[in-house]
Amino acid sequence: MAVSLLAYVVTFFVFLCNYALTIAALVMPKWLSFVAPMPLYMETDYGLFRQCRSYTRDCRPFPSEEKGDCTEDGFCELWRAAAAGMVLAAILGGLTILALLGTMCSSRRKRARAWVTLSGLFVLHAIPQAFSMGVIAYLFNSSATFYVGTRYNFSFIICTISWCFSIFLAAVLSLIAILSPPEYAYQPIN
Repeated sequence: MAVSLLAYVVTFFVFLCNYALTIAALVMPKWLSFVAPMPLYMETDYGLFRQCRSYTRDCRPFPSEEKGDCTEDGFCELWRAAAAGMVLAAILGGLTILALLGTMCSSRRKRARAWVTLSGLFVLHAIPQAFSMGVIAYLFNSSATFYVGTRYNFSFIICTISWCFSIFLAAVLSLIAILSPPEYAYQPIN
């Protein structure tokens, strides 16, 4: 039951791409979008921290009590909890990258057992993202803040891809470790 260095290197680069999706979902203000119908095209994008309008080309903090975004009970608290979940996922993703680097630089014996920790970190990276996605989906379906015609946008989609892919990486790394023979089982040829 050992994972080779090559498997950890491949996992590292795949997780780097996955982490880039997490950071993009956190930073880009495109979780939900509302496009106004004709005659004037106007798109309003809702991010975890900002709301941007294409018509005026300005962005403002979202949700904001001064602008009346927090009139519904619990809306601002839930939206901020989703933002905090994504920040936590970004921090855990950074720790996962450091753990992968440490694993790749360690001895063969330590690499043989590191898959348990790394699989757990992949799952821990996915949980806050799934929470944030679920909260945004709940607010999308239940809040009067969003007009009819509001839809999920790019950040919501890549967040979903990222947490699903983290779970997939945890499962694949665990399967590789369980199904592969131990490295020390090979006997030298005399």
